[in-house]
Amino acid sequence: MSDIKLAVIGSCVSRDSFNSKFIKDYKQFYQCVLTQNHVSMISLMADPIPFLPKSMSGDLTDFNKQILLTDLTKSVWDSMRVMNPDYLILDFYADVYFGVIKVGDSFLTDKTWLYKRTPFFNQFEWTETIKIETKYDEYMKLWKKAIDAFMVRMKKEFPQIKIIVNKVHFTDFYKPADGGELKRISESGKYKNVDVDQINSWLDGFYQYFEENYASDVFFIHYDKEYVSDENHTWEYFYVHYTPDFYQDFTTKLVSIIMKDLYKTKKMLTADIVQEPVANYNLLRNSSFNEGKAYWTFWQDDFEILKPENDLPNAAIVSINKSGLKEKAYRQLWSNPVEINTNGSQEFTLSFDIKVEDVEKVDADRFIFSLRTYNKIDHVLQKECVWHENIKLDAIKKIQNGAWVRYTHVFKPKTGKFLKVGPYLMQNGHVSWRNIQLVKGKEQDEKQRVSKKANDLGGFMKKLLKSK
Repeated sequence: MSDIKLAVIGSCVSRDSFNSKFIKDYKQFYQCVLTQNHVSMISLMADPIPFLPKSMSGDLTDFNKQILLTDLTKSVWDSMRVMNPDYLILDFYADVYFGVIKVGDSFLTDKTWLYKRTPFFNQFEWTETIKIETKYDEYMKLWKKAIDAFMVRMKKEFPQIKIIVNKVHFTDFYKPADGGELKRISESGKYKNVDVDQINSWLDGFYQYFEENYASDVFFIHYDKEYVSDENHTWEYFYVHYTPDFYQDFTTKLVSIIMKDLYKTKKMLTADIVQEPVANYNLLRNSSFNEGKAYWTFWQDDFEILKPENDLPNAAIVSINKSGLKEKAYRQLWSNPVEINTNGSQEFTLSFDIKVEDVEKVDADRFIFSLRTYNKIDHVLQKECVWHENIKLDAIKKIQNGAWVRYTHVFKPKTGKFLKVGPYLMQNGHVSWRNIQLVKGKEQDEKQRVSKKANDLGGFMKKLLKSK
């Protein structure tokens, strides 16, 4: 598998070309390590929206559960730190098709008709719905402000990631399965009726803003023809589901961009012009519990949040005190999910302060912390996990009764899409935690990665040209 890593913030219009159903051998030459589906740029750049630890039951698919949680937490920023993609592809499907709702002082992409299917969503109240088709001037003002903030943040925190804008258009026509004349999607009754020409005009306005303000900072995928949809498409016909030639053309244009960029980057690395790495970043939300229970899930009432102590006044404390239990109670709580999509090679470092009032009274298996990975974002139980590791009190060599001690643990999850960590008490004991940190480990040497990437992609381009 190639070392070239790509990420997508957008929709299937960009993501489908990293699917072997559309481009058969793409995994030999690059990986799509991260996808943030269906998020408006306005929502992406807004503040995270805290939520209470409630179950996501109801008629909501795993796909949409993931979109909802990642849109609330804006966790794609954390995911990019973990995945460290070389290229980030943007499309603006969500901005023209969904719009946003205002939640407190923040924004969320407007898929409320779906999110209402889970009682989890009832905890949020929104004051305004803003869509480009009904409040064009206001939407464009918010969108441009979001894009400017996005570019500033990318340059500051992710200077090594190259941005690619996918200049796609919607289509209103699809090829019927019987091979007859083209039909209109907007007249099919299957999807909401939209003015495709107007949508494409709005999209062109987005692209123009990038070209006028950030032409030297991003790459563009341009198309020299319009495409239609296909009733035989894997996901059925839709405004952004195209005939096979679109995915072939997208791939050819993308590979050309990457080849030129790798050549330039290789020259820079040869001259030792290497960007400084960004400092370690805590991947956990509300790790000090200063926001109460926000972002933590499966919260059990046996845990309580205590005020900070004088030695660390900026970090609240989560604590549990159980005694007299004759059976295991499995008390636990879990952090926000961190998207890792690991294959066993990525290293992480966990650290936290821990205080035990009486070391000998922690019984049963003496677990005091747990780490788990899952393939579904809302799972928390051990029987649902695909990898786990428990930290025992005995592993903390310097532990003393009633005293804080810092513990650090380096680990490599073998598999899993989402990582969760959390305090754990199997049965009896009085244990407190604070200042929980989770950071990503080291990356492979950048010069070796770029050299290998260039060789991988050169072979891919030859295959691609032969297939045309």
